[in-house]
Amino acid sequence: MARPVDPDDDTRGIVDPAAGFERFTLTRHEPAPALAWAVDRYWVVAWDVGPEAPHHQRVVPHPAFHLVFEDGRAEIQAITPDEFVRRLDGRGQVLGVKFRPAGFRPWLGRPAASLAGQRVPGREVFGPGVDDLAAELAALAAAGADLGGTAGRVDALLAGLGIGPLALTGPVNALVDHVAGDRSVTRVDALAARLEVSTRRLQRLFADHVGMGPKWVINRFRIHEAAERAAAGPVDWAALAADLGFSDQSHLVREFTAAVGTPPGRYARRVGGRRPG
Repeated sequence: MARPVDPDDDTRGIVDPAAGFERFTLTRHEPAPALAWAVDRYWVVAWDVGPEAPHHQRVVPHPAFHLVFEDGRAEIQAITPDEFVRRLDGRGQVLGVKFRPAGFRPWLGRPAASLAGQRVPGREVFGPGVDDLAAELAALAAAGADLGGTAGRVDALLAGLGIGPLALTGPVNALVDHVAGDRSVTRVDALAARLEVSTRRLQRLFADHVGMGPKWVINRFRIHEAAERAAAGPVDWAALAADLGFSDQSHLVREFTAAVGTPPGRYARRVGGRRPG
């Protein structure tokens, strides 16, 4: 199922989505049911902006690995704490696979943290077939085809490798989903206590299956929440900082500015003015 995305949808992680969607389109596609344990969604970004007017799109990455097909190449973009700014110029399309938080680990075959922050050729994990698929997708894009119609080819590639979930893949996916959806989760020790495990055990679990520690994952979802609140209307930043578990407003401002690239108050004024009325 294809689902075009607009600023009224959940666009967490896309900085100033209303401005971005004036320059590119984003569609999301569901994986085959047999891959739902591993793949959150397929996504396609397409743009035609002309070489004289490039667009720089900033993204606050989710706690996820991506397999990205572009210009005949397949690249794994691992979970990373670093900022991500993508320059879009001319005309192009990118098809990506967003894995579930613990969904990439079985394909990798070793702790996810061992690849965190890196970009490596897709063949290093998925074998040479991924290069053949990348060439096929490039030819289709060059012929003007919408890559959104090719998600089934990626389904077939992944399913054909015969990889299944590990014993903890499902529980860790559910745990990260819980952290994303429950704003009361703001401290690693409190989360560990709720799960009746040690903090160290929780840290090892995240390093192995997700690739980053639980503190970073919690912080990343809270930054996403702060950006959504900034876009929605007037914000009491001191109250929001307390609500999201930051030590004070200054702490929120520092973390938000580092991730989003602009202070939260300025971002709210900029993005709020672009929200659909």
